[in-house]
Amino acid sequence: MNALVKLADREMAVETSMEVSNRVERLKKAVQAETNGACIERPMLWTKYHRNKANSDKTTNVKMAEAVRYVLNNKTVRIYDDELIVGNFTSKRVAGFCYPELSGLEPMSQVFNMPSRKVNPLEISLKDRFKLFSQIPFWLNKNTSTLAFDGMKEGMRFAKEQSEALQYQIYEAGGISHIAPNYEKIVNVGAQGIIEEVEALESETDDSEKLDFYKAVKISMKGMAEFGDRYAAEASKMASVETDPVRKQELLEIASICARVPRFGATSFYEAVQSMTLAHICIFMETFGETTCPGRIDQFLNPFYEKDVAAGNISRERAKEILGAFCVKLCETIPMHGEVGTSTLGGLTSWEVVTIGGQDKDGNDATNELSFVLLELADELRMRQPNFHVRIHKNTPKAFYDEVIRINFGPGSAPAMYNDETIIESMTDIGYSLEDARNYVAIGCVEPTAPGKTLASTDAAMYNMPLAIELLLNEGRQFGSKKQIGAKTPPVSEMKTMDDVVAAYDTQVKHQLGKLRRDLEAVEKFHAKHHPTPISSALLEGCVETGVCSTKGGAVYNFSGIQGCGMAATADSLRCIEKAVFEDGWISLEGLVDQLKDDISDEKVFTKLNAIDKFGNDIPEADKWMIWVGEHYADNIKALGKNTRGGNHNAGVYSNTSHTHFGGLVNALPNGRRAGETFASGFAPENGADKRGTTALLNSMNKINYKNFANGINFNIKLDASSYECDDGKSALGSLYKVFFKREGMQVQANMLDPKILIEARDNPELHPNLLIRVSGYSAYFNDLSPKMQDEVISRSSNAA
Repeated sequence: MNALVKLADREMAVETSMEVSNRVERLKKAVQAETNGACIERPMLWTKYHRNKANSDKTTNVKMAEAVRYVLNNKTVRIYDDELIVGNFTSKRVAGFCYPELSGLEPMSQVFNMPSRKVNPLEISLKDRFKLFSQIPFWLNKNTSTLAFDGMKEGMRFAKEQSEALQYQIYEAGGISHIAPNYEKIVNVGAQGIIEEVEALESETDDSEKLDFYKAVKISMKGMAEFGDRYAAEASKMASVETDPVRKQELLEIASICARVPRFGATSFYEAVQSMTLAHICIFMETFGETTCPGRIDQFLNPFYEKDVAAGNISRERAKEILGAFCVKLCETIPMHGEVGTSTLGGLTSWEVVTIGGQDKDGNDATNELSFVLLELADELRMRQPNFHVRIHKNTPKAFYDEVIRINFGPGSAPAMYNDETIIESMTDIGYSLEDARNYVAIGCVEPTAPGKTLASTDAAMYNMPLAIELLLNEGRQFGSKKQIGAKTPPVSEMKTMDDVVAAYDTQVKHQLGKLRRDLEAVEKFHAKHHPTPISSALLEGCVETGVCSTKGGAVYNFSGIQGCGMAATADSLRCIEKAVFEDGWISLEGLVDQLKDDISDEKVFTKLNAIDKFGNDIPEADKWMIWVGEHYADNIKALGKNTRGGNHNAGVYSNTSHTHFGGLVNALPNGRRAGETFASGFAPENGADKRGTTALLNSMNKINYKNFANGINFNIKLDASSYECDDGKSALGSLYKVFFKREGMQVQANMLDPKILIEARDNPELHPNLLIRVSGYSAYFNDLSPKMQDEVISRSSNAA
């Protein structure tokens, strides 16, 4: 194919690509100019369906499917100027909405403060605020907290603990999501193809539960098909009054495409992208859509691209423009969080990951022309969505790898990089087939799963690890509190050795994780009984074939991912106890605890604790504790056994913005950190603790056995951009990452920004309204972060070349 650029031709030099089209640039500016809003359409329509008494006697599966169809048939349909890819998540250009049947009551109860709150204000009219607030009574006994737990008392206990989010947060209470649906299937066969598949299976069974599930799938697929019809009608209507002949023809083409997809399989690249987009929006209407990921679109869209190029039906530039329009479209949805969600999941991101590159099922390099197109869009758009992730392996083409390194030298430092060799082995270790592991995508922040086959609930819960240190030092209570939230471990006066400290730590961790598992199991059962997901299930292999919803374990793979947050603070604290108390003996354990209760008021003690070597400096005595804490955590997660869908619990280490939230709730720790201070993001050393440069940092990181963390990790590294800007600097960075991956590193992402710019953006946000930075497995606009999170990003250690 002459129009295709052969990958081999790129090895000497990457060709200069056409920059993002004027149309896509206009779309980008239009979206970025919008005020972030809150939309009430989905919750109001959802409530209206469920208030209808005619629906009350229907099965849960059918009610879910009909409710989704009702929303899709009645929500606002808009086509904006210049759009090639259509489909609006909400009635506003950029907005979020809540799910009252899940965890939406928190933002609903806070809706009157939403436009004026300091962090992530959302525009919503007073009329709409009253409308949304008025629906709360209907959902008070019909949401996750009340239906998942036995009795009002337990439900209130759960709701209260989650509103505090001290020990852990059960994200699954807000919806499982965290999937990469089989968009390849909907693109190829359409909703009608799935209906026909279901009808064939219906004729082979008389199982009432299966037939009920199949009925729900068919209703949902009809709703999806009708959703496309509505855009076809809207485009035709707009074309009939359009005076610009060029735009008129574009609208007629949109009408023709939406009359076909997603009802039927796509016949062109343009149709394939449009089909995927509308299916994506449909899932958002069904359940908490954030972290629903398009996946390896460079792979399953490539056959359409190559076919159209060969037939002369599309140019590379046109394909890039269509994909660019799709990427901008993903930025139109934002979450509508309450205060706790804004604190733990900051940045107004929706975690929609596009995974680029990697291998095919046979282990061959899978990089293609669309992989390069997507890299170019990541570089040129630099918006918070999609979350671009790149898979790197030993046979990744040099030109592709060099381009990844080059575009990391810019705002947002996207894309993040993933090591195929380490990740694939970690996945096969927990039960994925080699073929499916080779096809992995990253979900949400950093979580590897097999697309179209997996309900891994990869962000089921977030666990506050350093709290166990505080609890073990005060018999299961926080300093200054009489409330027993942890296990009753011995007083520190009885801890005579480091082994005694470790034993108490082990007891606290097991106690906390036991409570977490109990709550998570209740939430999992809630989803299976009260919130089935027929659309998502239709796009996860195994569900239709077995007639079992994904919430009940119908997918091929079923896991629950639990994230550890604050690992470095935990490890450093154990090291400081060992060094200060049991090795050097300059303070007793009782004396140390007294200081911690007083927020380390003695400056000499503060200085000496902070002088002890911490993780991240290639010092064995410090690094051993990070290794131990990680292995201990992973072992305890595995020991939780099977979840209610029959899958294992998997350990992950990333934090969203929970490291600032959890840090704000934990008192002073033995590592010299004072009360309320943030923890480090993900697997990174504590801010300022890594003092011996990039090489020492990576050496410490390479001591970790990442195969223990099949649910993924994020490793944020902050680099001094000025020292890497020259060609030698870029080459050095590329070599550092290669060595890190060769030594079985798992994932890495950098912030390559001048700290002065970050400080300027914090102090004068209007000067940098769209400054993109890496947070924790995802990118966000700096201005959308809380002041505390902004300071945390600024305080991360900066490493020079």
